[in-house]
Amino acid sequence: MGAIDTMRGVFDNPRQIIEDWKGKGKKVVGYRCVYVPEEIIHAAGMLPYPAFGTPEPIKKADSYFQPCACEFVRNIFDLALDGKFSFLDSMVLCNTCDAIRHLHGMWKTYVDSTPCYMLNNPQKMHDESGFKFYRHELDKFKAVMEELSGNKVTDESLQKSITLYNETRRLLKELNELRNREAPPLSGSESLRISMAAMLMPKEDANPLLKQVIEEVKTRDVEDVDGPRVLITGSIIDNPTLIELVEEMGGVVVSDDLCTSTKYYWHEIKPNDDPMDALVRFHMERSVCACTHPSEDRYDYLQELIREFNVEGVIYFNIKYCHPFVYESAIFKNELEEETPLLVLEADHSLSGLGQLKTRVQAFIEML
Repeated sequence: MGAIDTMRGVFDNPRQIIEDWKGKGKKVVGYRCVYVPEEIIHAAGMLPYPAFGTPEPIKKADSYFQPCACEFVRNIFDLALDGKFSFLDSMVLCNTCDAIRHLHGMWKTYVDSTPCYMLNNPQKMHDESGFKFYRHELDKFKAVMEELSGNKVTDESLQKSITLYNETRRLLKELNELRNREAPPLSGSESLRISMAAMLMPKEDANPLLKQVIEEVKTRDVEDVDGPRVLITGSIIDNPTLIELVEEMGGVVVSDDLCTSTKYYWHEIKPNDDPMDALVRFHMERSVCACTHPSEDRYDYLQELIREFNVEGVIYFNIKYCHPFVYESAIFKNELEEETPLLVLEADHSLSGLGQLKTRVQAFIEML
């Protein structure tokens, strides 16, 4: 079986990763946000595990959250109430929006199987007081992870973890850059599956596989494509269906600025004798999320992707009631449309209403 098929198998059945890891007597720490420093979890000898949602309808969580609360958050809490995250030894959330803050309180109150920790990350980038505050927060977080694992996080172990995770980022970025070709050898939906599989896996296993994936993709026979080059951005997409919809309508998805793809690996941690300081600066100097300020940084980052991948149109998917990205999409629509056509769509995390989305995407692709 090829490396791409192996990665697809991980994406389809991530529980096997957990069973293998737990079988070694090691702990698993769930997290939700690209601003959670996985390197600290890894340096403590535990597996960082991204908490993805499912397209299943929400059942129990609607009794705890208002119906206008973020669909993704309600979906995650629904899975937690149903015991789907009971294998986690801890859950880590980031202070990114009101819905996540509410999720933290509800989790601590109603989910007995898994303790939940809130990491307070500043939303204002490049701010000296924010650097100091965040360093204090990461020091506290490191102490919590040390207590949970029973292992000391040393500068040496943390530097090794940073090196390992930087390699993952470089490999994913190298794979992603193959999509910059006139005829991309990798589809957007394939790229998302591989990226999410790499996020799920121990990086010691993911990195050798990613090297094989890159070689497999480089040697593919690729047919010419004549569809418009599209970039997808917006709220978290943890299911390839929306990207597949765009591709089925004739769009060539050459880049996707998502929490499950480019936002995860586009930037690397810069070398620093103090690894904790390196982590602080990494998370305080990359504005990849709508929760961060100034928004101009996010706009410049998006424009960089548009230029590098010769993008002809942008589709901005907002998960229903995801307020940070709803606000950002209005700003970007006014600014981006002067140079690049932009379509803003509201999508259900449960993927209902795909018929209406399909009609609007089709019209946009035809217009391009």
